[in-house]
Amino acid sequence: MAGVPRKPDEENLFAEIRANIVFEKMIVSILIATGLSAAAHFLLALAVRISAGGISIEAIGSLILNAIFFAAFFFLAGFAASVAIGIPLFKILEKSKFQKAWPYCAAALAVSFLILLAAGSPPSIEAPWRVLLLAPGLAAALLFARRMRPFWEAAARRERETQDAIIRLH
Repeated sequence: MAGVPRKPDEENLFAEIRANIVFEKMIVSILIATGLSAAAHFLLALAVRISAGGISIEAIGSLILNAIFFAAFFFLAGFAASVAIGIPLFKILEKSKFQKAWPYCAAALAVSFLILLAAGSPPSIEAPWRVLLLAPGLAAALLFARRMRPFWEAAARRERETQDAIIRLH
């Protein structure tokens, strides 16, 4: 039958559809973490300015602009990391049927640390507060895992049902 796709082609198609869904979940998680981290960046900088006693309209404008730049940089870095690391990691973990959050969290922390290292401001003993800059990547990974949990549970259910069906046939 010429019009019926073969099994490997169907599996490749389904794998690509799953990868697209995962990519969408990653980007949404990155956007949420970006918004929250930009707001936190602004509020922390505002609190520092207020405690120093030097608040003005120009200072608030500068803080808003810094938060926007932080958000833009974090989103671009997160987008690049999800394309370069997130999707390949998902494909590897999907083949081994490993559906846990910790590999994504570890990858997010590693990528965040490497980006901070490349920018010249990694967390260190001299600047321990920079550990907070690892939080947005970790938050995005945790949000991603939370958004993927229903898909992982459905895949596990399908796997159990397939195994039950095979047992009943014998």
